[in-house]
Amino acid sequence: MQRFDADYVPRSAMTIFAHPDDAEFLVSGTIARWTQAGCEVTFVVITSGNVGTHDETTTRDALARTREAEQQEAARALGVKKVVFLGYDDCELVPSLGLRRRLVREIRAHRPEVVICGDPHALFFEDRYINHPDHRAAAVAALDAVFPCAEMELLWPEEGPAHKVHAVYVCATHAPNTWIDITGTIDAKIESLRVYGSQLSGWDPSERIRERAAREAERANLEQAESESGIPDPHAPPVYLEAFRVMKLKE
Repeated sequence: MQRFDADYVPRSAMTIFAHPDDAEFLVSGTIARWTQAGCEVTFVVITSGNVGTHDETTTRDALARTREAEQQEAARALGVKKVVFLGYDDCELVPSLGLRRRLVREIRAHRPEVVICGDPHALFFEDRYINHPDHRAAAVAALDAVFPCAEMELLWPEEGPAHKVHAVYVCATHAPNTWIDITGTIDAKIESLRVYGSQLSGWDPSERIRERAAREAERANLEQAESESGIPDPHAPPVYLEAFRVMKLKE
């Protein structure tokens, strides 16, 4: 097994996303797989999703408390023991220098081997979803914090000793190069999403999650066949995958 291939399990990992439920929708099958194998995972949640509703009768503070509680419950379901809320406002996130510095502080404090974040260049998904501006801002800030800022000794030494992240797993990307098998953890992924009652409003995410993961398996099979000049095996057992562009910063 090579470092950072599809079967590799890092010693420690940090996810950096904009909202509660982002990690669960995008990468929680991988997170569950890694925590079950002993990886120590930290969730960094930049906003608490405090305007993520169309219910005019609630308040920002009340919604933030609800969504933070949901995030904590989802983390427990996935075996994640550390959740850090940064408290920025939902729908107002920008990749500012202040945010980058705050993320550098968390990276240096927790010292993850790998960081998982979104793709700042992914704007459109098919013809029905425009990527949330907070998602893109969080992705830019995360990548800039990882490299070069977190590893530069002379930059913000008061934020802790410099730390070199060894790899970044970029998800929700149009250019993946690695697919991780979540067949054994897709049920954990679905259960982690079901705790978000404030967002699901009774909707069962299981069908969509399975369809999306199955499509990634089909795409991986096709790309492997093309790279090997072969033909996909139509009789291969059904699997569920999550896709990443893995950037290996130190091997």
